[in-house]
Amino acid sequence: MNINTKKTGLALAVPAALLLGWAAAENLALLHVSRYETDFAAMPRTVQISDLHKRSFGRGQKRLIRTVAALEPELIVITGDLVSRTELDFKNTAELLEKLCAIATVIVAEGNHEADLSPGAYAGFRDAVRKSGARLLDNEIVRWGDISIAGLRLPPTYYRGGGILGARGKYECTAGTLWERLGSCPPDTLLLAHNPRWFPAYAEWGARLTLSGHIHGGIVRLPGIGGILSPERTFFPRFAKGLYTSGNAEMIVSGGLGKLRLFNPPEICLITPKTD
Repeated sequence: MNINTKKTGLALAVPAALLLGWAAAENLALLHVSRYETDFAAMPRTVQISDLHKRSFGRGQKRLIRTVAALEPELIVITGDLVSRTELDFKNTAELLEKLCAIATVIVAEGNHEADLSPGAYAGFRDAVRKSGARLLDNEIVRWGDISIAGLRLPPTYYRGGGILGARGKYECTAGTLWERLGSCPPDTLLLAHNPRWFPAYAEWGARLTLSGHIHGGIVRLPGIGGILSPERTFFPRFAKGLYTSGNAEMIVSGGLGKLRLFNPPEICLITPKTD
């Protein structure tokens, strides 16, 4: 091996080692708080948790709970995929929700992984949420303080069955879908809807602010480009992570906590109204 070959090998090995080190830290140790301000003046100080799946942040989710508590929320919302579709035991889920309920009111909406649970496992999940003291919104609207909170639940056929490898849903969510499942939209409504792909429909329905997840930030995020891939096997998803607007409607998409990721640290979101 000549000197030039050795130099080339070293030049490749160092960046590769740095990349692997960062990926390990990002997927094993980091927990980022993203802070958003909304024009929704009635919005309480809210922490959003999304797409936890099987990810653990210390024994008994100690780091996650400590981070949420330090943000002093009035409301904690979970926007789907709190569990993974293969889970059968929800003891840890109940314990996490109980500890979050000791911090603030907790409201849970479902994602596609909850929708994919077997009937028995799904009953166990719902029972765990109920016993924890959290409120599960199953295509329901509740009044909380000065706002209404709606939780949209869609069956698996909206998430899979068509497209590449059956990853894209057979059905599209429209404003009519929300009318059918939730009825009319009250003024000052916060909508918890797992999949951000249908933001135009949420805005048309009348949601003032929508909180979503599902896309995992695009899995890999590149500067100037954003998220690369969605769970629907769609490249460069339109709504991957961050704050989006449509007229007076806003949507915040969490990058979530679980699943492998790169340049896309696990995050929880703190949402507060703008102050002039």
